[in-house]
Amino acid sequence: MDSSVIVPVVAGVIAVAAALYLVIGRASASRRGFKGLMAAEQYSASMAQLRRRIQDDESGEELDRLRQSLAKEKKKSKEPSLEEKLFRAGVFSAKQKADFKRLQVMAPLIGVALFAFLGRLLGNGQLLLLVSLIGLILGLYLPFYVLARRIQQRQDEILFYLPLVLEQVSIGVSSSLDIGPCLVRIVQMADERDTHNPVTELLRYAQFHIKSGASLEEALTDVGVLQGQHDLKHAFIALSQVAKHGGEISKQLQDLADSVGSQREAKIEEKIKKLELAATGPVALVFFGYLVILLIGFGLQIMTAM
Repeated sequence: MDSSVIVPVVAGVIAVAAALYLVIGRASASRRGFKGLMAAEQYSASMAQLRRRIQDDESGEELDRLRQSLAKEKKKSKEPSLEEKLFRAGVFSAKQKADFKRLQVMAPLIGVALFAFLGRLLGNGQLLLLVSLIGLILGLYLPFYVLARRIQQRQDEILFYLPLVLEQVSIGVSSSLDIGPCLVRIVQMADERDTHNPVTELLRYAQFHIKSGASLEEALTDVGVLQGQHDLKHAFIALSQVAKHGGEISKQLQDLADSVGSQREAKIEEKIKKLELAATGPVALVFFGYLVILLIGFGLQIMTAM
């Protein structure tokens, strides 16, 4: 077989394998859970048999073994599911989720059509399949790239608004309000002024969780862990502990706000230093251009003099 045919065929097979990996790998990542635990433990019994085995085990060894396996499985499954990524990106409503699903369907189709048109313009029929598969892979990757960018942008916004919301909580608590009514009032003011930010949206989501039957501590902890932002998670857990145990609430909240503010300043300084390093290349390129222009000027003067 001619090498001009083998190369596109091999590249097409690799592209198809990569596309299947993107689709199947991401789908399987969202289905991790108790099935993965059973596969790791190689249990052949059904759920009823497993439950009966735990109940009959008076020593508790079977339950301890199951808990250890679950802890190992949680450590292995560090990749969040699609639903968790949508939550971290601020995609809450059914319409927003439907728009993302629509993007997942439309992006590969548009990518295949666009790259196939480009391959047709090149006039080489052997590259048509290859460029179409490249368009398919890029179309499959694009929605998750957009989602990752939205998650990063939302985390930056959370880091900006979190100290402000904690200051509001501290002021409300110093005005003889408990943490629960204070959080309710903050969300109400954001609703009235239509000035919601990512932190107040999460507080409102925690209130929906409370209305479904959870306590304030459980709601704040669950929302903080589910969001995945490090500073927000620790702030919400600290708020839940303060609401549960009480004590000198005003001082604790003020210390928490100061700690989050210092963390935000450290992150900003880190970004500034990274920008300085990123600017080294362009500055060196501009300096090299000026140096070349200077040397060319000297060279022209020397050649003119000679």
